[in-house]
Amino acid sequence: MGMVNDQKEINEFWNWFIINKNELVPKKITESFISQLDSKILSMGKFSWEIREGLIKNYMLIISPGGDVELLPATQKIIEFSPKIEDWEFYHYKPAKKWNFQLTLYEEDNVRKILDVKDWEYVLYKFSDGTFDIIFKAINLNESSEDEKLLVGDIVLESFLGEELSLKFIKNIEFVKDFDGADEQKKGSITFLKNHFDELL
Repeated sequence: MGMVNDQKEINEFWNWFIINKNELVPKKITESFISQLDSKILSMGKFSWEIREGLIKNYMLIISPGGDVELLPATQKIIEFSPKIEDWEFYHYKPAKKWNFQLTLYEEDNVRKILDVKDWEYVLYKFSDGTFDIIFKAINLNESSEDEKLLVGDIVLESFLGEELSLKFIKNIEFVKDFDGADEQKKGSITFLKNHFDELL
């Protein structure tokens, strides 16, 4: 972890980014630049990254903790030193998406499968430390394995809440075929999850 706080390395990374920013645009980026960017980011720490269309500007670079909440301060620090560049915005976590409640999943042989989550229901349990467990009822995942469900659950939470909130606040995800009596009273449609969360926080 010592590497992460190396200011010189962070500055060098951003200088390299500024020089090469036009080559890093999503539609233009080559394998060679992908591997250069990858090794430069990994030399600062065990982060994951993504380049996509921006929310406000044209392009977005995300350097994220890759599911490890303890790396959040490190990615935050790197992004704090990001340059102001006209076409680019920078995030230290994967932000919530503007999306249509459909996930594209890839099966073996790269077959695309669209999973619609808008009919999912959920119940939130809040703990005294401010964290939550979430229980999902997802009829279209009943046939899936536990591992697959949890993987999809993570992606869904990240899409609704953004990675930072879901890492900091959601402790456990559980899937059930049916809610029991008490939970049946508390359940909500997943389409309201983000609003519900904003109210709670």
